[in-house]
Amino acid sequence: MDDTTLQLVLAALAFALAGNIWLTLAVLRASRRERIAPTALVPGEPLPAVQARPLAGGARFQPGAAGQAAVLLFLASRCPKCAEKLAGIEQLLPLARDAGLALWLISEEPARRLRAFLPSSILREATARLTLRDYRRVNPLMSSPSYVFVNHEGTVEAAGLIGDEDWLALAGQLNAEPSQERAA
Repeated sequence: MDDTTLQLVLAALAFALAGNIWLTLAVLRASRRERIAPTALVPGEPLPAVQARPLAGGARFQPGAAGQAAVLLFLASRCPKCAEKLAGIEQLLPLARDAGLALWLISEEPARRLRAFLPSSILREATARLTLRDYRRVNPLMSSPSYVFVNHEGTVEAAGLIGDEDWLALAGQLNAEPSQERAA
């Protein structure tokens, strides 16, 4: 074996060793992050500030920012229960808008998959995408179908699964508003 071949073999081994060390450290960092159990958002605390991009296009915005009360919905395209909730959410969207409540479907999934999952343009217009890192900040338990209620000050009011007591109370209030206005 000549000197050039020996040097090339040693360089390849050094490169492989460096790559192995780098990958080992990456796995250790990831495992350390995963060992820390995620905690749910706490009512009374501010919603983490994240930047979302509307699925329909447009400028980035901060969902749940101070200034307007909001409901952030977390749905996953591969979740059968999420697909069952779409019709009810579609009915609530115009009612929420009329009541001055921002209602956003938040996802970290690719736009192509979301467009295939959402059957109507009204749902697509109310959908925004986050990076996975930001998605985990506003939905730390990665649960779906779930929601977070945020008041006009940007503070978390409640969080849970779509269909629970708080969600049903919101849906009841939104569905009752037009009839209350007619009675007045």
